[in-house]
Amino acid sequence: MHCRGGQTCITASQLLAEMAFEEGFKDTIAIPIIGAERRGAPIQAFTKVSKSIKIKTYDSVVNPDYIFMFDTSLLDIPRIKKSIKEGVTLIVNSPDPIDTSDLPNNIKIFIVDATGICIKRNFMHASGPILNIPMLGAFGKITGYYNLETMEKVIKKEFGESRLEKNMSVANDAYESVREI
Repeated sequence: MHCRGGQTCITASQLLAEMAFEEGFKDTIAIPIIGAERRGAPIQAFTKVSKSIKIKTYDSVVNPDYIFMFDTSLLDIPRIKKSIKEGVTLIVNSPDPIDTSDLPNNIKIFIVDATGICIKRNFMHASGPILNIPMLGAFGKITGYYNLETMEKVIKKEFGESRLEKNMSVANDAYESVREI
């Protein structure tokens, strides 16, 4: 996952691991890369999930199957663009199709207007939209790794009943609106 500090991708990574485990994956692990990050600085978080074997490595992912892009401006950073390899599925927070001219040909790209959904639903914190839940809603739809019921169960456990309805409204909006380009 690529995001900027404050865009909630570390929490997204942890929630993704929990949802996959809830769906019966044998092993899951969230791996945040935390250093001297500050709000707005590029951040990475990784999640490893396995349906059948125990995960034995705890390092970052080098050849991911999926990449979340919480902010399209991150595509302008050479090391991030270079991490997008053939065969990957890219999930991008964007209301419009992105420029794919500098990306490998053999990739799948999905877009979801996570920011727009958060603004519409007033799903915000002090520094901006809370992007993790809509991005995870889109990922659930794309992959089938979990459904909205699993998201609801994990979100309720992590954030409580009082925050469930608003979280699920943005998850559902993203689940319904994500599209392949």
